[in-house]
Amino acid sequence: MNIIKSILLFVVIFWQITLAYCQTNPKNFPVLRGTYMDQTPPGNQSKVFSPEFVSTEFGELNSIFTSDGDEFYFSRRGIPGKPSAIMISRMINNVWTKPEPVDFTSTYDDIDLFITPDGNSLIFCSDRPHRKGDDIKRDHDFWISKRKGKMWTEPVLFAKEALSEHEDYFPVVTKSGTLYFNSQRGGQGTNDIFCSKFKDGKYTPAKKLPMPINTEYREFDAYVTPDEKMIIFSSVKPGGFGGADIYLSWKNNDGKWIEPRNMGSEINSAGSEYGSTISPDGKYFFYTSNKNGSEDIYWISVKIIEELKQKEVKGQVNIEKK
Repeated sequence: MNIIKSILLFVVIFWQITLAYCQTNPKNFPVLRGTYMDQTPPGNQSKVFSPEFVSTEFGELNSIFTSDGDEFYFSRRGIPGKPSAIMISRMINNVWTKPEPVDFTSTYDDIDLFITPDGNSLIFCSDRPHRKGDDIKRDHDFWISKRKGKMWTEPVLFAKEALSEHEDYFPVVTKSGTLYFNSQRGGQGTNDIFCSKFKDGKYTPAKKLPMPINTEYREFDAYVTPDEKMIIFSSVKPGGFGGADIYLSWKNNDGKWIEPRNMGSEINSAGSEYGSTISPDGKYFFYTSNKNGSEDIYWISVKIIEELKQKEVKGQVNIEKK
């Protein structure tokens, strides 16, 4: 009987401790349902996306939904044992699962992910070695993983013809197969935006985008629309709000990039903003900012882009009238 009483006492104490932990532990995740994790749409004012679920005390960046809206991917820094991990949350029976590292993320620095429009390929950056057993690389290259049901296959090297012995980051692939990314191949502390075209089953050597996109300052994290007519990127060039600001440019009738426009104080801050992307449904602009002391994911209505373009068109009309 004493043994039974001891077991019962242990069970009672265990559940009391568990209940107290659940009631006081700040890391308990909320139940989020439906489209965009049941977040109130941001309108024309930027907001932190899904606080305490996606945006946490860790560093979060590089976010993207799949085209069906049922999966959300992002990078998270600061997880013990993982310099940077690619995370996934799935909507199952209308409820979003707690974000967890994807299958292939291990001890390597996996970051800067891109999901192809069909949702079947995940392209990302990593310092993992090209061959198993080799030491971790000193720079990041591009890797690709293929969807296999709910799982992702072991990544293989992607677009090796475009890579360098320097840091290569933030891959984006357009409808034509063209790869855009930023690289530090100009030397330590540099960053420029490059592109590589897909021809005859392989990628061509990368070429740096001309001015006015690239300047003598650092340009990086370029999101290019699938039709390659608009680019949103970050730059540390003078004249911004501080740190790295996000800029917008698009092609004119001659197919050339116009002078980039700063996206304004609703997005940019005294901190740094980067990691731009547009949701697959074209409704929201996502980006990362450290303006509150840590990296968090923000979102805002894509109307801010439309308004900037309209101002540019009106400005051109007024100039022509003069």
